Formats: sequence, C-alpha cells, structure tokens
Amino acid sequence: MKRSVEPDFKFDKDKFGEALMAAVGTRTIVQFSKDTGISYAYLSKYKNLREEKTPTPQTIKKMALASQGPSYKELLEAAGYDSDKYENDDISATMVNSEWSPMNTLLPTLCRTSFKWQFVSDGTAGAPLCAKIEGAPFESWYFIPVTKDNVTKEDILGILGSKEAEVISPDSKVTFLTASEDVFNQIKDIELNLISLRISVALVKKIDGLIGDESYLKTSVEIKAKDEVYQLTDKGNDTITPLSL
Repeated sequence: MKRSVEPDFKFDKDKFGEALMAAVGTRTIVQFSKDTGISYAYLSKYKNLREEKTPTPQTIKKMALASQGPSYKELLEAAGYDSDKYENDDISATMVNSEWSPMNTLLPTLCRTSFKWQFVSDGTAGAPLCAKIEGAPFESWYFIPVTKDNVTKEDILGILGSKEAEVISPDSKVTFLTASEDVFNQIKDIELNLISLRISVALVKKIDGLIGDESYLKTSVEIKAKDEVYQLTDKGNDTITPLSL
C-alpha cells in the first residue's frame, strides 16, 4: 500500500535514531513503547538503525506526546519531513486518542527549562501531580488539567476547595493546563484576590503538545521577578536536564 504522506528529504536513520533515543530519555524502550502505544519491535528497529523507511507523521505524533526531549517539529525534521508543512497540524486529537495526561506535556516542557526539578507525585489516586523546584520562591508546584470548554471563577474555587486539593499549602504554586486558547483566556483573566496561592494557567500547543504560554492570575500573592523565572515557558537551557535536584 502506498503511503499517504511522503517524506520531503532522504531518511537518515542515524539522525532519527539519535532523536528517538533523546525522546525516550530516562526510560527504557519497553516503557516508551507502553507510553506511546507503538510496538516494541517497531521502535527497536529505529533504535538499532535497522529500519530504512521513514515513520509516518501520525506515528511521530505519538512519539512526540511521550517525548522527554525533541518536540513534534524536531522529530519531524529528524525523520526527513519539512516541519513547516505541519505547523497547523492539530496534535490535540492525538492527545485524546493516546490517553493524554499532564505528564505527556510536562516532562518534555520541563526538560527545556533552566531550573532543576523533580516530580514527587504522579497525579494518581486523585492527588494533583506535583513537582519540587530547586531555588523557587514556592515550596511545591501542582498541575491540574482542564477538560471543560468553559471555566468560571466558581469552577476554579471549587477545585481549590476540593478534598483532593487539601494537600496544597499556601506557599505553593498551582498551574492549570489547557489546550484551548479560549479557556486559557478565560482563566487568565479571573481574579482571586482572597486566595493566598500563586496560580497560573498554561496553554498546551496543538502542534507539539508543549507549553506555549503561561500567565499568572491575580491573587493575594504578589508576583515578583523571581516568580517569572520559574515558568513553563522558560527557554534558558536547550539541553535536556536529569530528573534531579
């Protein structure tokens, strides 16, 4: 069967193999296979440089969503595609079909920041996903995904007042994650003057599943210059950092 999409350049298996292993990051190929839904045998061919055919953009999307390094655009280029042709590609549909979780976005996004971080809760059993950040002005950083099409102030207050949110102390930061630009704009304009928390909203880019923008909400906590350093859009370091403090 003829491929529906042909690569734009000659496939370089060495280049793509290197990009694949950067995407795998600290995991094994077995775990990466589980995270992407791509067969272990198929991934092993690229890892061991035994595959001569370029993976399809749809397969690359799955790799990008679980990547601990290269973005969707970078993986496309490594595979021999002109990434500019896919700048309007909607990766959010793949997020849904691949059982997207905040970790799919946060791992590769945090790998691009200049500060050191470590996850202390993976968001299972109803507890919010949480990370510790070295040198940050807040003790813990919590991440809460947003699935609603419309979000109000009452929705935010309801989440923060829930039993699951009891672990969030006043000296923490809470970031809501959404792939909807409309919801992002709804949340960032909400004012919570009586809440003593750092609260922000982050927009997940549809092209690669990474964070494209983050904005602080107005709360009783004064956001200072140091707070602005510890954001998901930090680009101070292009190298992949280990999960350690």
